[in-house]
Amino acid sequence: MSSTVKRITQLAVVVALVVAAVVAWRLIERQGVEFEATFDSTVGLYPGSDVQMLGVPVGVVTAIEPEGDEVRVSMRLDRGQEAAADTAAVIVAPTLVSDRFVQLTEPYDGGPKLEAGTVIEETAVPVEIDELYESLEDIGSQLGPNGANEDGALSDLLTVLAQNLEGNGADINQMIHEFGKATGTLANSDDDLFATIANFKEFNDMLVANDRTLAQANRQLATVADYLAEDRQDMQAAIANLGQALGILDEFIRDNRGNLQTSVENLIGPTQVLVNQKNALEETVRTIPLVLQNFLNAYEPGSNTLHGRGNLNELTVWSGNGLAAATSQDAPLTLFGGLEENQ
Repeated sequence: MSSTVKRITQLAVVVALVVAAVVAWRLIERQGVEFEATFDSTVGLYPGSDVQMLGVPVGVVTAIEPEGDEVRVSMRLDRGQEAAADTAAVIVAPTLVSDRFVQLTEPYDGGPKLEAGTVIEETAVPVEIDELYESLEDIGSQLGPNGANEDGALSDLLTVLAQNLEGNGADINQMIHEFGKATGTLANSDDDLFATIANFKEFNDMLVANDRTLAQANRQLATVADYLAEDRQDMQAAIANLGQALGILDEFIRDNRGNLQTSVENLIGPTQVLVNQKNALEETVRTIPLVLQNFLNAYEPGSNTLHGRGNLNELTVWSGNGLAAATSQDAPLTLFGGLEENQ
């Protein structure tokens, strides 16, 4: 008997050790990140309720404690499960009567992780059925015979809408369809849209920074507008006279088109001569003041005579164009007697 008791005792000890090891392993395995979240209410949520991400259980609710107007919910992630540091917590009600669970909105895919001891402030709770009924009842009362429809205004509105919308179902459907396409286009161009908004913000900031300058510009524009308003009749008369003058000029050009063309053609020759003698004319204009000054210096008022000394070496003759100072670089120079100067 002693041998049998000994074997039973040994077997019991082995079983107890195995059970203890399994329990310890499960406890260790479930040790994960512990964190908290504050909710406005926790109807249908209990300790032991699931904590899920993307519809998959990843943890459990460990405690629920009311704190003033809020409820603090303690949770723990399973070992190996991680969530993003900026995750929010939402209580989800799958059906009206089933237990609810906490949904974490941001699974971890890189970056900061949800650390132990974190308190999530960004939370949301589902609308309770009683609150929904109260809201519907309140809307019904406000739109009913004791509210907006007391004088039949709502009924008249519905009648007018029915008359206006009758037969326009296809057009309304097309409008909604096109609006959906436009919304999709905007969604695909959100970067450009946000960039445009950012540019508008910069433009607005620039206007704010230059508020005084813009105000001064507005005042100046207002002054100009007042001035133009006061002289409106004079401006109208000036514009009318200008129109008449342009009409007369147009008529003159039409009547004398041939003569004008002939006059312009006749001016080509003299103009070309002036162009060819540009350097000589420039030199003449530069030397005229000196010639006049020398003339005044040479005049003797007492005897009414001119006193001077000729320097024939400085006198030259343009080819067939008369005497001039030896200042032209374009025309060939000849001395008196028809001899050309050696270059």
